[in-house]
Amino acid sequence: MNRTRSRLIRILITCGPATSNELSAALDIAVTSVRRHLTLLSEAGMIIAGSGTYKAQPDEIARQLGDLAAAFQSPGSDFRNRATDDSHFSVSPFHSSECPGTSNRTS
Repeated sequence: MNRTRSRLIRILITCGPATSNELSAALDIAVTSVRRHLTLLSEAGMIIAGSGTYKAQPDEIARQLGDLAAAFQSPGSDFRNRATDDSHFSVSPFHSSECPGTSNRTS
């Protein structure tokens, strides 16, 4: 997963459903780029589109993260000892001001 898709998922999980325009503004990137990433996430089953908004699928995200973690921990994997402190996979909490739309939006 790349950094933009990771950020999109974090926003959708933290802030709830959002439009591609809201996500574009929140990430300060072109809406065409956001839509391309949303299409890939949708094809992977990590988000769903409906009524002009996109919504995260936490169960599918957790399943895929579990599969990824298992691959990194498999025998013979040289990924187990790599430092991940600077990784974009590290968890950083979102603040309400980073949510698209209003700052009072809830999920």
